[in-house]
Amino acid sequence: MWVMAIMVAIAVAGWFAVSCGPGASSAERPVNEEEAALLAGMRERNHGADPVAVRISVPMDGETVTADGYLDWQVPMLYARVPDAEGAHRLVQAIPGLIATRADDAAAFGELRVPEDGWTTRQMLSGAVTPLETTIDILASSLFTLTAAEADDPAELAQQATWREEGVIDGEPVDSFRAPIMVETDTGESGEQEASPEALYSLDADGDLRRFQVNTGEPNLSAVDFLRDVEFDASGLEATDLLGGPAIAPTAVDEDLAETIAEVREGNWEDTATVDLTVPTGDGQLTTGRGSIDWRTMTAYLHLTDASGQRLFLARPGGYATLAAEGDEPPETPPTEGWEAHALADEDAAEHFGAVETLVFRLLEMASEEADDADAVAEQAFLLRVDEVDGAAVNVVEFPVAGDTAAAAGQSAFRYHLSGDRLSEVEMMSYYGVASAELSDEDFPMVEIPWELAEQIG
Repeated sequence: MWVMAIMVAIAVAGWFAVSCGPGASSAERPVNEEEAALLAGMRERNHGADPVAVRISVPMDGETVTADGYLDWQVPMLYARVPDAEGAHRLVQAIPGLIATRADDAAAFGELRVPEDGWTTRQMLSGAVTPLETTIDILASSLFTLTAAEADDPAELAQQATWREEGVIDGEPVDSFRAPIMVETDTGESGEQEASPEALYSLDADGDLRRFQVNTGEPNLSAVDFLRDVEFDASGLEATDLLGGPAIAPTAVDEDLAETIAEVREGNWEDTATVDLTVPTGDGQLTTGRGSIDWRTMTAYLHLTDASGQRLFLARPGGYATLAAEGDEPPETPPTEGWEAHALADEDAAEHFGAVETLVFRLLEMASEEADDADAVAEQAFLLRVDEVDGAAVNVVEFPVAGDTAAAAGQSAFRYHLSGDRLSEVEMMSYYGVASAELSDEDFPMVEIPWELAEQIG
């Protein structure tokens, strides 16, 4: 979806600024065989390349807005410090389809460090509210098209690309080419592949991309320079948790980890835990919550805060209920009146069931009277990465729970953090980013749910 949205945005801008503008070349010619091969291998070279420093130049209202950043080809992910309309700056992170922003932290950016909190997310393009945000979205999305696991077809590029001019960028001789943005596009009614919008690619003699230019609707082109001679420590270049956190590399689980995963839900069966919830629920909107989960009675009890205010949230396997609230913590004993209940069996249940409800009900499902089949887990589970928290290793894994849709490795809707043999966090991929429920073992009495409400939500 994000690819097609960006293609439409660039196509609407057109190519007038390149083909007819004052910087147009009169010496354009078809690419030769060697040049086509150089272009065809560009995205594959990027795919295996180390992170690179970038400088973004955006024409805006007759001026040029400049932003510095870093691009990790592997994720892919862009981390940049971008000026805003008031002359200040904001930190921006982008992955395909999503943008995360927060207040400026020049020190953190200078250290190539990603602040842990203060971020909100939005959808690319549709969630942008200023022309600059829209342009940054177009550029960021276009950058993500510049990597591919395999080389492109040189024969196809020989037909579509043109050589424009020679030049020098950062002291390196380059050749500039006009060529389609290299992604798969939908076929039209005729069944033929629709033309992709074009960009300018400036490549050095090794085939490394030094400058990428695209028309974002201004009289001049927006540009990204790849500062390949800039050396930096990329160890801190990680996506914020709302965008999925550090990069993953799915591998099969070993026998010991499969056994641990198989026993996780059984280990919760008679336990209780505190819950800290963070759920992106709209463009620039977060729902946060704190409360408890009691697997002995299959009850989740939380205090939630979002843009519309505060509310209490009770959930059991048969449904959930909400009640307007104040303060920062749920009262020890839930109020007896005023609850709005929703049974999952109701016809209109889906209308009220969103990301918060989905994540809470997944927490309820993380308990079972019996252990799962370790052999089945060994076949279906994947180790995504190993984090270090307070000096201890935390395995980030994915494995199917009954009813989950099958997904490719690394693409499951849910991820689980295991601290030793305990479940310490559940992550959920949602439309506006990655939701999280952090869990901490704690003993507490059973929540006394009003009897009539308990009958409604099961």
